[in-house]
Amino acid sequence: MADPITAQLAKISQAVSKQGFEIQFNNLQNSLIKRFNDQVEKIEDSSTIDHKVKALQKESARLASALPVLEQYRVNNQNNYSQLDRITEDLADLRALINDDNTVTADEVTAFTELRDKIAARANNLFIFVHPDINDGNIIPRFKDSVPDFEAITPVAGTLDGDNAGLLDSIDEFITQASVAATVTSNTVSTTLDLEAKVQQEFSNADTELLSLTFEEKERRQQEIDDLKVDLGNTLRAISLSFEINSELATQLNSALTAPVPAPGSVLNMFT
Repeated sequence: MADPITAQLAKISQAVSKQGFEIQFNNLQNSLIKRFNDQVEKIEDSSTIDHKVKALQKESARLASALPVLEQYRVNNQNNYSQLDRITEDLADLRALINDDNTVTADEVTAFTELRDKIAARANNLFIFVHPDINDGNIIPRFKDSVPDFEAITPVAGTLDGDNAGLLDSIDEFITQASVAATVTSNTVSTTLDLEAKVQQEFSNADTELLSLTFEEKERRQQEIDDLKVDLGNTLRAISLSFEINSELATQLNSALTAPVPAPGSVLNMFT
């Protein structure tokens, strides 16, 4: 027969063991959860793409700031082109004033002088614009440098081929310079438009790559956190299962040490 004292001690031991485990399990669980939270915080603060992200952000900022400068440069050159187009039209009219016949009258001289001065003023009012990435050959400064010689062209009343010899050649030379300036400025506008489109595309590409990188980084971090969750769950389940097994063994041991109690009315009660 099992010793009643031993059985009682087994019951007490089982109760104490169960309570002790619950305390230990709770402490261990809190410790594991704290470690889990610390690891999650480290993951969220970590990054494998910091250098590339910063480089892309810097490039995006550079491209974004470049666009307004290019746009203003293009608009300014468009304004210059409009003035040059008007100058070439006025130069054609100027040449026609004294090209009808071989005689230059006083009225033609007056009309020529007035229109010449108007053209020269418009040419002098052209603005000079520069951009580090676009080479226009300094066409506007060069054209403006030729204005003093144009202003010096002064016809006199008399014959065109005698008294005004070389007049048409001087006018034609300035017309050529104005035409070249207009063509180069028009090409500069087109070049700037192309560069704007290129910068916009590069900005879009950088922005797309930046979004892709940050999304991939977010996915990586979430995957690491999910893996930690799985590990934590498996650890806690393993500890809980270990307790259940030990508790069951203790219960079986306690049952073995406890004397069986006969059912009421049993003949075995006569011997107890």
